[in-house]
Amino acid sequence: MELNNKEILIVDDDPAILEMISDGLNEHDFKVITAYSPEEVNKKIKNQDIGLALLDFDLGWKKKNGIQLGIDLLDVYPDLIVVIMTGYHNIKYAIEALRKYSFHYMIKPFRIDQIISLFERAVHELQLRKENQLLKEQVLILKDENQKLRELIKDIRPEEANLSVAAKEKELRQRLKNQQAINSYRRQKNSLPFPPKE
Repeated sequence: MELNNKEILIVDDDPAILEMISDGLNEHDFKVITAYSPEEVNKKIKNQDIGLALLDFDLGWKKKNGIQLGIDLLDVYPDLIVVIMTGYHNIKYAIEALRKYSFHYMIKPFRIDQIISLFERAVHELQLRKENQLLKEQVLILKDENQKLRELIKDIRPEEANLSVAAKEKELRQRLKNQQAINSYRRQKNSLPFPPKE
């Protein structure tokens, strides 16, 4: 996923922080959408191709914090990379979000190059997860095909299905030998001067 081709959503209730991050990312040719609240997010992200969301933990909104907003966004964008911005006093919540939802987090204050570096690592991680999922799906397909082949081979085995030409020839030869032995015995029996006593 190339983040330069996707929108980066930044949500913070502090206009100064929004402007700083937005200007810094724009200088590096990133496309940015900014919002002050979860309500504004809903209005701004319609029909947008979002690759990453940088969300402040404390949005100044009683109904929803950055983690809850990130969870809501994942329902719409399953491959979205979510980064929670937080101060030291809320770091335990950010770590909990990392464990539960694979969110990334950054501790304020930070530099723009730190954000970009984290973005690049997150994108690489997402690509690895996708490749891993693809490989798992391919393994399952191969296992299914292998099982079908095993069943097919089992059905055409000579000893189980008796469809082998060699097995048929062997069976016919044995029958012929048995018949020849019977005929030979009958001839010998009929050629005796006196019939054998029963």
